[in-house]
Amino acid sequence: MPGSADPRSPSPGFGRVSGEHAQTFISIIKVLHSEPTAAAYGRLLKKTLEPDDYMLLAHLFEEISVLALHHLIPEALLFDAFAFDLYWDELREDVMALRAQTGNDKFCENFEIAAERARAYRTDRPPKLRWIRRGGEDAPPDPPGGLGVRPPGPRPHGAPARPRSEPVGHKDS
Repeated sequence: MPGSADPRSPSPGFGRVSGEHAQTFISIIKVLHSEPTAAAYGRLLKKTLEPDDYMLLAHLFEEISVLALHHLIPEALLFDAFAFDLYWDELREDVMALRAQTGNDKFCENFEIAAERARAYRTDRPPKLRWIRRGGEDAPPDPPGGLGVRPPGPRPHGAPARPRSEPVGHKDS
């Protein structure tokens, strides 16, 4: 998606975030930080999942993914706050095993689709702190319109055709 690396404009297809989405987003956060989900979510973040955590989290992310894929909450908001692609990577084997065991190929399919879209979002939008903490050989180039030197643009309306070479406040003799 060309030009979407600019953090001020949303990537096409990931939706626009607005205040109307705040309540849904806060509700998702409350579910993730309340029991029985909170402990499992914490273990997911630390990559120390217990056997009962896998299906609890996979099904929860499936439900959240349905909201995003049906445009009830912008993917941009979810993918900026959560790492659905990395969560899928942790839970994938168990989901695939349960699909095979039950013959239900649709189990957590929305989560899988959202994870792939989150991966595209992550590729399109590198971590914000990457630009601030840049340096060394592996440093990325400056983002467009961000921390680099501003390229010359058109003169402001009403500006003199040619700037004066005298310092400001200099009086003509």
